[in-house]
Amino acid sequence: MKELSRRSLSWLCVGGFVLAGAGWTKAWMNGRALEEAGGKSSSEDAPRNGKSAPRAPSDRLAMVSDPRSQRLLAWMSEMDASAQPGKPNPAFVKAAVTTLDDSLFHRRQRDFRLLMEKLRPEDARAIHDHFKSLERDGRYFGDEYAAFAMRWGQIAGGDALNEWLQFAPPDRSHGNLISLMTGWGTSEPEKALAWVEEHQSEFGGMNAYRPLLVGWLNADPMAATAWLQSAKLDPQQLADCVGGAMLDKVYSDGLEGASEWLASLPDDSDELATGARIGWISNVRNMRNLDPQKAANAWSKVGGQSWMKGEDFKSFCAAVAAGNGGSLDEFAQSLGTTWPSGEVAAQFERWAATNGATMSDVLKSLPPSDLREAGMTGLFRHIEKFDPARVEVMRKDIIGE
Repeated sequence: MKELSRRSLSWLCVGGFVLAGAGWTKAWMNGRALEEAGGKSSSEDAPRNGKSAPRAPSDRLAMVSDPRSQRLLAWMSEMDASAQPGKPNPAFVKAAVTTLDDSLFHRRQRDFRLLMEKLRPEDARAIHDHFKSLERDGRYFGDEYAAFAMRWGQIAGGDALNEWLQFAPPDRSHGNLISLMTGWGTSEPEKALAWVEEHQSEFGGMNAYRPLLVGWLNADPMAATAWLQSAKLDPQQLADCVGGAMLDKVYSDGLEGASEWLASLPDDSDELATGARIGWISNVRNMRNLDPQKAANAWSKVGGQSWMKGEDFKSFCAAVAAGNGGSLDEFAQSLGTTWPSGEVAAQFERWAATNGATMSDVLKSLPPSDLREAGMTGLFRHIEKFDPARVEVMRKDIIGE
């Protein structure tokens, strides 16, 4: 490629400065817009009771170093002064518009979520309409809209979902339903449940129970679990609900807590048992870098369940090994102390009845341990029923003699 002439280089430099200047100008204008939207409180803006609007505590401002975010926090403390019942708060709407007009993704995400603390039911439709105008312009804000919709459902669940029913198809989506219903589930789960029951025909195959349950678990875990155990859902809906609930439990209580929750579900229901297994598989298959001892504690909660399969244990062992340099040593030692040997033997005997070769492979992958001994006891107990002579051969194969 030929070298650029000095004149060409000069024009490129000028162009770069122009573009940079345009970007700086826009950033400055956005900052000014945000500052003007909040403004400095004046006597005209002060409440009629004579008290000045509350300002954000200095320690809260100090938590955020970005000047743009600091201005937003300071302004949020003064925002209530311009709010009128039954009308959108123009200061809030303008702040939302300015916050969304920020090209820095992570700052925009943080600031917009902070701003949603001030969302009122009166403001919601104006914010929804602004998102739609941005989409018409080719600007899509999926994460921000989800945060807005969840907050909308939380503060005005029934009205928000009734609005959703009136949306055009692009907005009347599964994703928007999930966000709205999750929010409502955190604040008024019983009302949300009644609404779902009344509008079953409106969902077009979407499962509105799952986000409701996830929100409900955050508000009242015991009541949400009790409802799940007695709910008359079809098997697919139930499995979907259990999977969503387990993921929520993983985030709130860790894998061990989520496993304990799964094990608490009654196993005398085929639907719940199937749902529990699907919930386990759908979440654990995405886990990496599991701590071997914590993995053992988690497995000990569910390993003896009737719905657990031998191939599930094999997959879990493989996942643990992959996150620990290929080793199962610490996992096997820990699980040998937390998973009762009698329960281990009983499970391996049951699993061997459907796939003895797989169970033999699993035991060969385990290091010498109480866990492996208990597993061999169960496996051989099954083999002895129809081929006693094969037991010793299998034992030598497993232990490597």
